[in-house]
Amino acid sequence: MKFVYAEKLYTDIESQKEFSKILRKLTWNRSVKGLFLVTESLSDAGILEIYQDAELMQPYYKKMKRDLKVWGFSKSKPGAVQLICDILNDPSTSVREKVMSTGV
Repeated sequence: MKFVYAEKLYTDIESQKEFSKILRKLTWNRSVKGLFLVTESLSDAGILEIYQDAELMQPYYKKMKRDLKVWGFSKSKPGAVQLICDILNDPSTSVREKVMSTGV
């Protein structure tokens, strides 16, 4: 599985240096301790999901043939939940269009 990043990446990490370091590690498929990723759903049942970074580094996910679109990341699960709220409230995201069309 390969990570594909949204045009506008949401995060609660304030330091540009830390943000760049995390992005580099994810690109190299290295785990970042305590990181939660907000991604598009792996199934058709949902729109956005939260995964702990270590979970996505497991062999099951690495063997998947599809790309996984990452919308954001946070150092805490409550932070990731807040990012989902921010993504859904942003009128410029394509995820919002998907929500409106499904009526969720």
